[in-house]
Parts: sequence; structure tokens; C-alpha cells
Amino acid sequence: MPRISVVVPSFRPRKELLEQLFSSLAAQSLRDFEVVVVDDGSPDPDYVFPDARFRLVRGDRQRGPAACRNAGAAEAAADALFFTDTDCRLEEETLASALGGLERAPVSVGNTLTDVRTPFGGLVALLGFPGGGSLGFDRVWRVNAEGFAQSFSSCNVAVRRAYFLETGGFDASFPVAGGEDTVLARRILDSGGAIWYEKAQRVFHVEKPDLASFLRWQLTRGRGNFHIRRRVPSVRGYLRLRVWTFRNSLASAGLVRAPAVLALIVLSVVMQTIGYWQERRRWAE
Repeated sequence: MPRISVVVPSFRPRKELLEQLFSSLAAQSLRDFEVVVVDDGSPDPDYVFPDARFRLVRGDRQRGPAACRNAGAAEAAADALFFTDTDCRLEEETLASALGGLERAPVSVGNTLTDVRTPFGGLVALLGFPGGGSLGFDRVWRVNAEGFAQSFSSCNVAVRRAYFLETGGFDASFPVAGGEDTVLARRILDSGGAIWYEKAQRVFHVEKPDLASFLRWQLTRGRGNFHIRRRVPSVRGYLRLRVWTFRNSLASAGLVRAPAVLALIVLSVVMQTIGYWQERRRWAE
């Protein structure tokens, strides 16, 4: 029986990124784990696994990452789950740290950082996304003095399997890949649950290397924001949080990079607003 099951939703993954993720998993200091890759109906999927701890669950049609994570959790053999994505890599102690975090709370979120390779990617990372960008999770999502967080990112979160199933898991009806983790975190907190922030639970996320990928991503986030608002009674706290995050972004940028980071912040707000209203119009039709 493995101590932790790693669940990875996957759809037409890039080979080099998948190899990077698998290599980082195979190199974990904690050896007693399994990896459940849930393919979301990719045409002719071809996965090369490094050892017998990795296995594939195939879907017959595309249902989205939330449904894949739920399917992986249902197939998992361990009492603890760890969720990550195909465009991430883990540090060697990440799974061991995740189990340590689960001794504090039923949910443990880690520190997700951007794997910066280009100057533009470095500017985007200063916005604090995905996960934590170059700021770190605790400068994007507030962590209180006791070490508990307000939310988590689905590319770096561990949860007790029984607790995950009790909460109902991710909202599989969420139509975009972005925001379903925020909704689940809110549901957990509203029900009296707790999310521990385990800083040593580190994951590196691929960067957004160019303007086109950044703009597409912001449109998707805007669409996700519409569905978050449909499911969450009040989003005022999230809006105040983003103002706090952007202040951290500008402070970290310094005088030289601050104008470019400010321009990206403005673009982010504009594109997310467009995505929000596009999605609202789509659902009204």
C-alpha cells in the first residue's frame, strides 16, 4: 500500500514537460508512492512511464481537469492524495513534506514557483501566478500567523483521501481549467476545514514565455472568475487580495521592472474583464 497517491490530469501533454515531471517524481526521497495519470480523452495517447509505480487511467472523452482529478482520487490506493499537473516538476522532498503537512490539517498546500527561463516569463512571474510565480504562495494568498492558508493551487496540494471524498471533490461541472481549486478551497473553509501551508512542499510550474500565451491565460482566468462568482456568495475578499498581491508584485519588481510589471497588471485586468463578460454572455444565451 503506497503512502501517497499522486494524481495527474493530462490531455495531449508536451512530451518534454511530461518527461520532466516523471523524472522529478521518480527522484523523490519518499519512495513509497504511486502515480495515477488520468488521460482526458487524448487522441492516441502515448505515455512512457519510468517504473511500475506509474499507471494510466484513460477517459473515453474530454471532461476537463476537475473530473480527471476526481477520477484519479477514486482510483487511488493510498490514504493521502497529491495533485499536480503535467507542466510542473517537484523538488525531491515535496511528497515527504506533503505528508508532513497532512499531519497538521486534512489539506496541505505547498509553495509553487515559476520555472523562469525567459525575460518575459520573469516579468509574468512577478504577478504571482501560476501558484506563486516568483513571489511565493504566501505573497499571493494570505497565510495567517499560525501557518494556515485561505486557498490552494491544484498543481500543488495534498489532501486526505477520505476527506476529499467527503467534500465531494472538485466541481466537475466547472467548464474551464481555472478556478475550480478556488471554489473547493472556499467550500472546505466554509465547512470548518483547514488548509495548512507547507513551505517545503515545493513545485515549479512552467512559465508563460510570450505575450500571446499570457493573454490567452488571462482570458481563461476571466472566464473562470465568472464561474467562481456564480458559486461563491461574495468575492470582495478576493478582489482585496488581488490588490495586495499586485502591491507585492510592484515591490518585488524594483524601479527598473516596475513599469513593465504594471503594464502586465493592467493587461491582466483588461483581459480578465473581457473573459468574464464573454462567459457571462455565453451563459445568458
